[in-house]
Amino acid sequence: MTAPYTAQTWKRINACGTSVEAVLARAEVSLTMGGEPTFIPRDPSGAEWNVAALGPTKLGYARRFARKLIALSHPGAVILETLGKHYPGEPLPRWALLVQWRADGQPLWRQPTRLKGDLKPGSHTPRQVAAVMNHLATALGLDPARACPLCEISGTAAGLVLPLDHDGSKWISDDWSPVFANQPIPLLAGESLAGLRLPLDQLGKNHLRRALTVELRKRSLTVFIPPLSLDAYLELIPVIEAVFTALNLKGCTLGGYAPPADPALLTIGFASDPGVVEVNLAACATWSDYAVQLLQIYAAAEKSGLQARKFHFNGRQSGTGGGAHLVFGGPESERSPFFTAPALLPSVIRYFQHHPALSYAFTGAYMGPSSQAPRIDESTFEALYELEIACAGAEQLGSPRNLPLYDLMFRDLLMDRSGNTHRAEISVDKLWNPFAGNGRLGLVEFRAFETHPQFSALALTGLFVRAILARLCAEPFREPFIRWAGVLHDRFFLPTFVWEDLESVCADLRAHGIPFDREWLRPLWEWRFPLLGRLSIPNPDGGPARTVVFRQALEAWPLLGETPNAGTVARTVDASMDRIEAGLDDPKLADQGLLLVNGLPCEFRAGGTRAACGIRFRSFHLNPALHPHVPVHAPLLLEWVDRTSFSVMAAARWHIWNPRNQQYTERPKDEAAAGERHAERWEPWPHSVGQTRYIPKIDFPPEGRHTLDLRRYPAQARA
Repeated sequence: MTAPYTAQTWKRINACGTSVEAVLARAEVSLTMGGEPTFIPRDPSGAEWNVAALGPTKLGYARRFARKLIALSHPGAVILETLGKHYPGEPLPRWALLVQWRADGQPLWRQPTRLKGDLKPGSHTPRQVAAVMNHLATALGLDPARACPLCEISGTAAGLVLPLDHDGSKWISDDWSPVFANQPIPLLAGESLAGLRLPLDQLGKNHLRRALTVELRKRSLTVFIPPLSLDAYLELIPVIEAVFTALNLKGCTLGGYAPPADPALLTIGFASDPGVVEVNLAACATWSDYAVQLLQIYAAAEKSGLQARKFHFNGRQSGTGGGAHLVFGGPESERSPFFTAPALLPSVIRYFQHHPALSYAFTGAYMGPSSQAPRIDESTFEALYELEIACAGAEQLGSPRNLPLYDLMFRDLLMDRSGNTHRAEISVDKLWNPFAGNGRLGLVEFRAFETHPQFSALALTGLFVRAILARLCAEPFREPFIRWAGVLHDRFFLPTFVWEDLESVCADLRAHGIPFDREWLRPLWEWRFPLLGRLSIPNPDGGPARTVVFRQALEAWPLLGETPNAGTVARTVDASMDRIEAGLDDPKLADQGLLLVNGLPCEFRAGGTRAACGIRFRSFHLNPALHPHVPVHAPLLLEWVDRTSFSVMAAARWHIWNPRNQQYTERPKDEAAAGERHAERWEPWPHSVGQTRYIPKIDFPPEGRHTLDLRRYPAQARA
């Protein structure tokens, strides 16, 4: 389970984790961490596993996932089905499943099969609905006669409702019958649980406005739990299970409201998100706890038929999408280290801005200014200048702080170009946000991270960021912002320079007493920048051949203008652009030869002990797209030319699809099949070896010194 790391390496990684906790302890900082890994089926078909949040199978997968997690890691936990995010244009909030267990170890729910674990229609009856309500009221010391029948607007029977609350010492109820003339209570129109459609506005001021309902949904018995205090909730759940046991009921559902967040009730959430099932981890006090929780989640996912890897038709592999954001905070909202350590958040902002590799090395395919996690210098032109003022001011506030003022200092700067405060690389949307019900949590979310197929690699990423925060707690970072301008994408979209930047971060951690080995990041770097192929260059001195190594590089998809869409407007991106890197392990090789791509020369730039250049090109036709007059450049013809004879010494072609342009009927079944498809896209091209080449002179603009952008040069320039 520690792959791609050996057991010995994982032991060293754990030791590094201990060192990180020691640094935090010396700084007297309590730092919690969590995350949001995402998962998809092995055969992700349909809109729900590509772009849609909801679909016909996703809830079933989530239920199985939750059941497996309980069986493997959290016996005694309960599953509550509640409401998730609600976005404009969506008629209902998305569903969310909460796996909850008591921190003191006492079981909250003993028999998982009493709760529904799939999407199959149930076999429960209205008589069982009545029996459950009767037994529940009696068990809670209430009069079962207080339960009222419910009906839809059409008059169809819809279950029973029992006004219910807890006064701190006992359960209390109310008599709603007179309000509705002793007739069935009509529910508001809709598809939500009955407990969310009660006509509470018709009740007088003196009536109880909380109620438990029991109903049938697709013939499955569903109990709706009203908003309750934590103590009342922990008392009610075992009572419901006892009733189900007494009536021998299985496959039921618990829905409704979770109690207020409390360390006494630990929770892992399963949320419906576009294309994926998103898992919201429970907050962890240490990295070791975080790594163990990830291991448990990945194991349960595998047993549920889910994975953290997506296979593309052309053999490319990627994370699942949807993000795997890292979240850091404190044991309580007000004790968040971002509040108690005045220099921490400004240091984080400056440090991440200094190291673009932290923005690009671990994120997904959709990145850059139009993505869901743009860097601060990709958002608005004035962001850096204004953040310099905000960071300096935050460091002078002292402690205790005016938390609403502190939130406002960063809220209008850490955002995307449209002003969305959630879509930012460093998001403070849950720091002390007065506009969101769950916004005042003292949390900072790092959003430029994607789920990795292997739990250990994702855990290592979490350790890397936690180590950076520990280093910044120990010694604030106050270096002024770097005005990267065009260099930001031109240089740091290339794997060689990302690795160089990661090396500098690891060196800085070691200088601050954190023994983080840069080679631990190598598997993540190779996953992010997969090998495409190599050109073997004969050595004129008769020694071993030299190589030019080609890897996948990064590309930011430009945001296009608004277009009409069914009475509204839509914004699309140009995803037809791609970028690869050519790298030299021996920079001196560039003195003896040069690389032509579709007849145009590249310019290698130094990067540590290596040299590299980027090649940017249009990979396929797309409409609409930026620069529609620019043709497709693929397949790329890659030729190494001797500088003395101008003859081609080695050549290959790189294809976006397969060389035969054959369609695939299905995605690769596994990693091996994906690898075969990916490998055949690299085509040795001996046909041009030995031919003489004319070397055209081209310009490299200030924004593109490291990258040959084939869009800039018309076809006649390559003749």
